[in-house]
Amino acid sequence: MATLQILTIAFLIIIVILSVIIGSRAHQKEKEITARRVKQLHLSNRADRIEQHIRGIKDINTDTIATDVLYDFYLDTLRELLQYSDDPEKTEIRIAKAEEGQNSDAIEFSPEPEILNFQEKSNLKERLTKLAKLLLYLRRKGRISNTHYQACYDYLRWLNLWLQLNRQLVQANKNFDDGDMRVAQTLYGVILSHIKSDSVERPEKKILNTFVTDRMKAILSPQIEAIKNSDNPEEALGGLIQNIDNNKTSTQESEKEEL
Repeated sequence: MATLQILTIAFLIIIVILSVIIGSRAHQKEKEITARRVKQLHLSNRADRIEQHIRGIKDINTDTIATDVLYDFYLDTLRELLQYSDDPEKTEIRIAKAEEGQNSDAIEFSPEPEILNFQEKSNLKERLTKLAKLLLYLRRKGRISNTHYQACYDYLRWLNLWLQLNRQLVQANKNFDDGDMRVAQTLYGVILSHIKSDSVERPEKKILNTFVTDRMKAILSPQIEAIKNSDNPEEALGGLIQNIDNNKTSTQESEKEEL
C-alpha cells in the first residue's frame, strides 16, 4: 500500500513538473510570437512612412541627393522586414520596385512650372518639414555624414524657395507669353529679389536666375532703346525707374494681403 502511495505521489510530481515545463515553453513561444509581430508591425510602419516621403516629393524632386538616402533606408528596412514577414513574396515585390525606383532619374528642372494650388503647396511644405526631421534622425544615427546631411538640407531649402516662388513665376511667365510686359517685369523683379536674398546655392537656382534675367533683358531692351532715342533720356529713365518701383510695391502689398 505504501509503495502504491509513493508511486502515485511520484507520478503526480512528474505530471506537475511536465505541466510546468510545457507551460513555460508555451509561454516563451507566445512571447516570441508576440515579439515577432511587434517587430513586424514596427518595420512595416517604418517602411510605409519612408515610402510616403519618397512619393511626397516625387513631383518636385529634381535631384536624387535626398531620395538616395531614403531609398537606402527603405531597402534596408524592407530586407529586415523580410525576415519577419508573413508574406515574404509581397515584401520581395516591394524590394524590387524600390530598387527600380532608386535607379530611375529625377525629373528635369524647368523654370516654367505648372501652378500649384494652396493645398498642394501646403502638403508639399509639410512633407519637406517632415523629411528634414527624418534626415536629421538618420544623421544622428550615423547613416549619413554631416556633409551629406548639409547638402540634403540645402536641397530642401531650395525646394521650399521653389514652392514659394511658384505662383509669381507661373503668373510672370503667363503675362510674358500674353504680351503684358509691365506686370511680367514686376513679377520677375520680385522673383529676382527672392533669389538674391536667399543664400542657398543650387544648380536649379542658377538656372532659374539665368532664365529670369534673360526674360528681364528681353522686356527692358525695347524700353532702353526707346530711352536712348528719346529727346529727354534722363526724364524717360526716371519715369521707367518710378514705374518699376510702383509696380514692385504694389506686388509686395498684394503678396502680404494673400499671406
